[in-house]
Amino acid sequence: MTDHRPIRRAALALLAAAALGGCAVFRTPPPVTVETAYAQGMEAYQAGRYRRAAELLSQFVSSTGADPRLKGALMAMARSHLETREYVTAASEFLRVATEFPSDPEAAEARFGLCQAYHSLAPRPQLDPEYTSAAITYCESYASIYPGTPEAQQALAWVTELRGRLGEKQYQNGFFYFRRGLYDAAVVYFNDVLTVYPDTPSAPAALLRLVEAYGRMGYREEETAARERLLRDYPQSPQAASLAAPPADSAGR
Repeated sequence: MTDHRPIRRAALALLAAAALGGCAVFRTPPPVTVETAYAQGMEAYQAGRYRRAAELLSQFVSSTGADPRLKGALMAMARSHLETREYVTAASEFLRVATEFPSDPEAAEARFGLCQAYHSLAPRPQLDPEYTSAAITYCESYASIYPGTPEAQQALAWVTELRGRLGEKQYQNGFFYFRRGLYDAAVVYFNDVLTVYPDTPSAPAALLRLVEAYGRMGYREEETAARERLLRDYPQSPQAASLAAPPADSAGR
C-alpha cells in the first residue's frame, strides 16, 4: 500500500508558503506619495470612481504647496464630491478655486459649481431656507457675470424655482395663522409674499387669502383693494378665476 502522507505534507507546506507570501504582500502596500496620490486620483476621476478620486486628491491637495496641478486637482475633487452628493464639501472646493484663481478659465465653472451645489442643498420650503438663500445669491451672481450663456440660463431657472420655494414658505407661514383664525398675524406674512416674492405662484394665493382674511375681520376697504389687485395683477391665475364678481356696493356688506 502506497504511503501518500509525505506528498500530502509537501503540498500543505507549499500552500502555507504561498499564503504567507500573499499575506506579506498585503501587509506592506507601497506608500502613497504626493505624486502617486495625484496620478491615481486623476486616474480614478477619469474612470468615474469618484469617491476614491476625492480621497486620493484630498491627500494631494493637503500635501502640496504652489503646485501648478493644484487647480485641476481641486476642480476634479469638487466635481467628484458633486457626483457623490457631498454638496457642502463640493461647494467649499469650488469656492476655493473661484477665490484663489478668479481670473482663470476654471473660475467660471467653479462659480457655476457653487450655484449647482447650493441648489442641490436647498431643502423643501418648510425647512430652514439658509441654503436656498445662498443658492439664489450664487446663481444670481453667476448669471450676472456670465450673461447669455447656457449655464446662466440654467442658473436663472434655478433662481426662479428657489424664489418660488421661499414664497411658498412665507405663504405657508401665513396660512398657519389663517386657519387658526389669527388673521392679523396671517396678513403680515401674506403681505410679505406680495412685497418680496410678487413674481411667484404664491403671490396670487396670498392675495386670495388676504381677501378672505380682511373680509372676516370686517376690513371692507382692504378686502376690496386686495380683490381688485388680484384681478388686475394676476388675471390668469386660478385664484382670480375663483373669485366671484365683486358686489356692487362692497361698503354695505
